[in-house]
Amino acid sequence: MAGLRIALPLARIPLLILIAVWLLPGLVGHDPWKNEDAIAIGIAHQFASHGDWLLPRLAGEHYAGDGPLFYWIGAAFARLLGGLIAQHDAIRLGAGACIALTLVFLRLAGRAFHYQDPHDSDSRREDRSSRGNAVMLLFMGCTGLLVHAHEAASETALLAGLALAYHGAALVDKRPNAAAIALGCGLGSAFLASDLIHILPFALALLLTPLLVPDWRSREAARALSLGALVLAPWLLIWPALLYARSPQYFAAWLQQGGLGALANPPSLHAVLQQLGTLAWFAWPAWPIALWALWLHRRKPSSVRVVLPLVALLAGIVVNAFTRANGELPLLQLLLPLALLGAQVLPDLRRGAANSLAWFGAMTFSLLGSVIWLGYLALQTGFPPRIAANAARIEPGFVSHFTWLPLLAAIAITLAWIALILRSSSAYQRAVTYWAAGIALFWGLTMLLWLPWIDHGKSYRPVALALRASLPQHPGCIAGRGLGEAQRAALDYHAGIATIRRGTRAGRDCPLLLVQENARRPEISPGASWKKIWEGNRAGDRTEKLRLYAKGTNPP
Repeated sequence: MAGLRIALPLARIPLLILIAVWLLPGLVGHDPWKNEDAIAIGIAHQFASHGDWLLPRLAGEHYAGDGPLFYWIGAAFARLLGGLIAQHDAIRLGAGACIALTLVFLRLAGRAFHYQDPHDSDSRREDRSSRGNAVMLLFMGCTGLLVHAHEAASETALLAGLALAYHGAALVDKRPNAAAIALGCGLGSAFLASDLIHILPFALALLLTPLLVPDWRSREAARALSLGALVLAPWLLIWPALLYARSPQYFAAWLQQGGLGALANPPSLHAVLQQLGTLAWFAWPAWPIALWALWLHRRKPSSVRVVLPLVALLAGIVVNAFTRANGELPLLQLLLPLALLGAQVLPDLRRGAANSLAWFGAMTFSLLGSVIWLGYLALQTGFPPRIAANAARIEPGFVSHFTWLPLLAAIAITLAWIALILRSSSAYQRAVTYWAAGIALFWGLTMLLWLPWIDHGKSYRPVALALRASLPQHPGCIAGRGLGEAQRAALDYHAGIATIRRGTRAGRDCPLLLVQENARRPEISPGASWKKIWEGNRAGDRTEKLRLYAKGTNPP
């Protein structure tokens, strides 16, 4: 029976299968979803369709929210895979490629932080490899990463760049030339995917670590950091210079959005408390393991593998407090140092704590998997009737269609999960393996069995096409009021409808007005001279209502 057990840490092939199950489902097969997914796909669509690769645009307007790197990647995937799959699926595969690179660089960083002499025994070299896998698995197991790792968002390219920079930092006192290239290219690509604010925490960690870690005061470390700054310089200068030459106005808008001027405001205690509250679930189970790592290292000599990620983590929280960052996306980069910290002490976790975490994950995801299967049974057969009725109420008009391939893949994933839980050996990586595999089970089953139902309610395609069908033969421009960036992107992507903000001079002269309002509130007419000619909303959306008005006493 011993030969039938699954060895932990996982061997290479089972590990690659786990990564594929965690990463691939949900990248293709559905329309752009609100919010970040639709926005990023809209911007990459503009790059791919209109050929101007310098200025990020959203529905015809300049977009100053992020740097262009991810949108270039998405547009390149759209061009490369054009005609084979839908453009939005191709762009989302670009995000998947960024997350795959993040995993690779994290694994390399974990290995390099635990560098051993090449003449060490095979067992010690294997331990270094296992530590690299542990960092990757702990990162994959973070509950807050799951959805954002499967949507088109510039943060996926930011994570890949920062993970490469962490790998470079791990090499500073060992291979200074390689460290300089990794640091410069990693921080540079992270900057080009976002802005100065998002690379500031890691940059501060690089500056402060030599003050705390003696190993970083050597000549090799100084050379690595100096050369890294030279490698970084072109990344910081070329695209901003081209943007300024093209349009000083757009450059100023981009700099205001992500420049260091955002730190001029006093920090917000409310923002810090909100971050910590969100991190309690967003970074689980990495944060309690990272805290245990800090406790175990409290009396040990300072080492770069503890100091650098800790300083980057604290600096990230402080920077978010200054910028008063909202939502979950600013927290994504905090998962990298938490995973690097936590993976160091997995072999030192107390057996009771490690087993409790492992079996808590096993029971949680087994229960969630059972619920997903029960819901799928209700969608296909109508039994249990209460679940089927609730599903029909939430997404009215959805008609389920049975297909064999997703069902067989879901069965295979479920059987693999059962085998892992029942037949895996006892090892220090069991907790993080269970959590990463459990997340993969939950996401894989959801995307394989429930994706058509979810997409039915989240897609803007039916709304956009119905709106386009209601337009007069020569509609002219369409002003927008209350429209979010996601709605504007989806309308442009699905129906070629680019709205103009009503507050602008051009928007005030448009003969058509598209308004987004809360469906639960009374309709507010834009004025006596406007007549409503259409209204609609996404299936099952009981709050968001789109209404189209035309100027004049008679609708066109």
